[in-house]
Amino acid sequence: MRIVILGIGSRGDVQPLVALGVGLQKKGHQVDVVSGDEFEGLVGVAGLGFIPLGVNIQAAMQQYTNMFQFAHSITGLVLQACGTETQAAPQSAEQSAPQPAPQPDAIIATFLGVSACSFARERGIPFFYAVPMPGLSTQDFANPLFPPLKLGKGYNRMTYRISDNMAIKSYPYTQCLFQEPRPTYLFCFSEHVIPRPSDWGDFAHVTGYWSLQTPKNWQPPESLAAFLKAGPPPVCVSFGSMLEKNPEKVTRQVVTALDQAKQRGILISGWGGLRRIDLPAEMIMLDSVPFDWLFPRVAAVVHHGGAGVTAAALRAGIPAVVVPFGLDQPFWGRQVKRLGVGPDPLPL
Repeated sequence: MRIVILGIGSRGDVQPLVALGVGLQKKGHQVDVVSGDEFEGLVGVAGLGFIPLGVNIQAAMQQYTNMFQFAHSITGLVLQACGTETQAAPQSAEQSAPQPAPQPDAIIATFLGVSACSFARERGIPFFYAVPMPGLSTQDFANPLFPPLKLGKGYNRMTYRISDNMAIKSYPYTQCLFQEPRPTYLFCFSEHVIPRPSDWGDFAHVTGYWSLQTPKNWQPPESLAAFLKAGPPPVCVSFGSMLEKNPEKVTRQVVTALDQAKQRGILISGWGGLRRIDLPAEMIMLDSVPFDWLFPRVAAVVHHGGAGVTAAALRAGIPAVVVPFGLDQPFWGRQVKRLGVGPDPLPL
């Protein structure tokens, strides 16, 4: 089967889908990943086909503060990508350019690719909705985007109605997710972290986390390797793809906190939550580093509570301090506290 994965979002959104694609390819399927242009290297190293969306996601997220506006802006590109050609370059001048790919046999998408749901339904193509948080109506707990008020089952269900209606009104393509038969939902988290609600339909599957393993021959930068050898395990601080209005101030607060706690620190700048400043010898800053390699080598991690970094910290078995910026991040911070692997989330 040819499977197209619409992995549109930050690295935390894309990387699990690449891991899923690797697993599908090992089963014998042809997998093409549609993603932001900056993720060509990530997809290519994994050995999957890459179809550029024609958008730099980091730049676009700085332009669009509203997720629904961003979804509207890329709808045409998403629909075009569902039938576009793969982007593998010819191996030599004599080889011809790649031919247009056939219609997909299946489509997997996160929210920003949900416009493909109607496209798939019209053509009888199986559509799978990949969801990193438990955003399907249940009486067990409130929608992760809402506060967990102790008002009972009625309140919990109401939060999903409000969220679903807002999504349909703001981005009508979302309506396809609620039409019968419902598309297959793939909740890519662990039942050990969020038990599957008993009132979810048969179309909803909790699959466990999709983890992309760093190649065994990967080597860290010399500066990082030397820093890790120079003292006890440090604390890692990463706010991932979060964009902070005053990243220099936040960075100085982090440095002060590490200094007061007498901890060595690895600061990861990401998309702008932290900024490069002069650091003491006990601290180092990097643009990025594979979490599955780094986290087992640190004492603890301070992070923003994204689903991907939360999973990486849990898998590494290290304490996590969650500093939510918004969206579903307070929810994951509360789960970290509930599981006993970190304190209450800290307001930014």
